[in-house]
Amino acid sequence: PLPAPSPPLPPVQSPQTRFCVLTVAPDTLPAIATMLIDVLFYSHSPPREAGASSQDLDSITFFSFSLIEGYISIVMDAETQKRFPSDLLLTSSTGELWRMVRIGGQPLGFDECGIVAQIAEPLAAADISAYYISTFNFDHALVPEEGIAEVIQLLQQRQDSGR
Repeated sequence: PLPAPSPPLPPVQSPQTRFCVLTVAPDTLPAIATMLIDVLFYSHSPPREAGASSQDLDSITFFSFSLIEGYISIVMDAETQKRFPSDLLLTSSTGELWRMVRIGGQPLGFDECGIVAQIAEPLAAADISAYYISTFNFDHALVPEEGIAEVIQLLQQRQDSGR
């Protein structure tokens, strides 16, 4: 049997926002709890209408906090990171910044299959790292800032080829 054809890659967008991928030691959470609450609940603009997203997003509000088996991962924009004590948020030794590729012009729902593979395959073939986050409405791939132009080109080629 032949493999099923991949559905077409949904549109991709890349805001200009620069992101940090961080961790924090669980025992230091009390020291940043107030700042986390402020960022989570009080610092952001209201969500955009589902159909209102433009192809050329200038910036995007995005904050992700994951706690899995005691390990914490945080993704936030570089401006928000400046509000936290630098000695409590840990990142790679290079302190690299990431850019986001938002997958889908409208919420994807749970019916779409293979989207992660459609993003991961060309990036892996080009030896580009990606940090993938799926949310209820959209999928997001964070890639090293210096590789964003190549990533957009690769994904645009994949879209144009209908794969």
